[in-house]
Amino acid sequence: MPEARNRLFPARLPVLLVLALLPCLLSNSCASSRLARNAYAARGLSPSAEVNYQFLVYQDLLRQGRKEDAAQTLAGLAAAHPSPDLSVELANLYWGQNEREKATETLEQARTAFPGSRQVNFYLANAYQMRRLNDQAIKVLESFLASQPKDYAAVQELASLEIDAGRNKEAGELLGRIPEGERDATVLYLMAKAAAGSGRAKDAMRHYRAAVAADAGLMPAWAELAALLEAEGDFKGAQDAYQRMLSLGEESPEVRAKLVRLAIRQKNPAKALALLKEGPTGKSQYLDAMSALVEAGQPKQARQVYEMLRAADPSSPDLPFYDAVLTYEGEKNPKAALAILAKVPADNPNYDKSLSFRVQIASETGNMAAAAAVVREARERFPDRREFVALEAAVKDKAGDIAGAVKTLEEAVKTWPDDLDILYRYGVGLEKLKRRDEAKAVMERIVAKDGSHPDALNYLGYSLAEEGRDLERALSMIEKALEKEPDNPFFLDSLAWTLYKLKRTDAAFAAIEKAIAQKVKDAIIWEHYGDIAVAAGRPEEARKAYRSALELGSETPAAVKKKLEAL
Repeated sequence: MPEARNRLFPARLPVLLVLALLPCLLSNSCASSRLARNAYAARGLSPSAEVNYQFLVYQDLLRQGRKEDAAQTLAGLAAAHPSPDLSVELANLYWGQNEREKATETLEQARTAFPGSRQVNFYLANAYQMRRLNDQAIKVLESFLASQPKDYAAVQELASLEIDAGRNKEAGELLGRIPEGERDATVLYLMAKAAAGSGRAKDAMRHYRAAVAADAGLMPAWAELAALLEAEGDFKGAQDAYQRMLSLGEESPEVRAKLVRLAIRQKNPAKALALLKEGPTGKSQYLDAMSALVEAGQPKQARQVYEMLRAADPSSPDLPFYDAVLTYEGEKNPKAALAILAKVPADNPNYDKSLSFRVQIASETGNMAAAAAVVREARERFPDRREFVALEAAVKDKAGDIAGAVKTLEEAVKTWPDDLDILYRYGVGLEKLKRRDEAKAVMERIVAKDGSHPDALNYLGYSLAEEGRDLERALSMIEKALEKEPDNPFFLDSLAWTLYKLKRTDAAFAAIEKAIAQKVKDAIIWEHYGDIAVAAGRPEEARKAYRSALELGSETPAAVKKKLEAL
């Protein structure tokens, strides 16, 4: 909670009152609020002087660390002399003592007493927002604006809350009520955010430009304008915006890293390297540049960045790993990468990482004997590390020993019964062995422990859909999985297949199209696409789908060919 800034108390106290308080202040102790009220009321203090005195008593109690007494004194003062300032001060005190509900209740009572107080309404909305109760925060300001429709500061605050809640259209309409002459840089910035959130990129860019024209130092507007320009493919415009930020003094490694990536995207690695040399660059920026250069197919320049990193921190124990990643991913030399990792000494604090990486490289290149040997060493050195158990199972699985992998995971489940990752791997292994009832039981066990586990939910939902039973439960599970991973093509396929079984063909077709849009290469998904397209009366799409399923190695080619011939 922010502190109350404007109080109704005069800056200077009457001389006689100050003299009367000196013994109390010098002794660092005062009588209770009630005793002080009686003593000084008898001397004929005015209400204003009494308020000032009680507030000083409250502050002195705070200085002594007597927070409960301070709260009691301030609460008594606020009850005897109600005002928005005292209510806000009391709410701040409660908030500081982590009594958030009490602080909110205090502000609610103040709003009832002073409904037209902007200060109270703003603080109350802020309290709800910080408690993640956005709907209540929004209602507070909506109620205030109903009686104060031209309070543009309140309009701005409400719009900000709407944007945070994802209600960008409503925020844009709200901000449109502010006359153009009243729109400062912050209002224009909020209008840009609302437009961007509503998918109106051109309007957003126009508002961002207006915001920085009104206040060139508004760095969030520059940053979001640059990001939007980059997303729209205007790399030059984005580069200019980030350069402008640097020229205005925003010398942050993150801005420079953005410029480095833009230079790489514009096929100008020399510019990227120059930017890294010019300004403050940390390890994360070097690694980001290396990654971007590898992705862009420029391993030589990535190697130059690695040398910069090594020069900056020559004793880093992480260097062999960065070298190995660059050698393997960028220079496509797995043998050399394995040699680098094999030289990592056992006393390196990241020796376990070197073992994991060696297993990964050997496995991905098909050298399963080498992978198994490294796994054995890892299990011997780190017998209590469950990740190496999972690696052992993965190596056995890839080598074709699925039963051995399942046995390893079965033992691991006994040791770590609450490890959901191991449980899920175990369930998948059981599925591969066609022990589906056991696999389902494992997945149900996972969901019982974590009702939002996306992979287990998808497995169970798809299984039900395949069996054509309990389809509403299947749909609910898959939709819950998609809440976590909305673009997962396999989850989208499960959704489409369940909707197809429910005979909701249009919705099924929309879902399968979203799955296919992820450019997934899975024969089953393409076959599902064909079946749903047939049901939707789209024979051309069905033909394309079935052909794709065959090209991707369908496990049931005869059945797919029969469907294709039937069109």
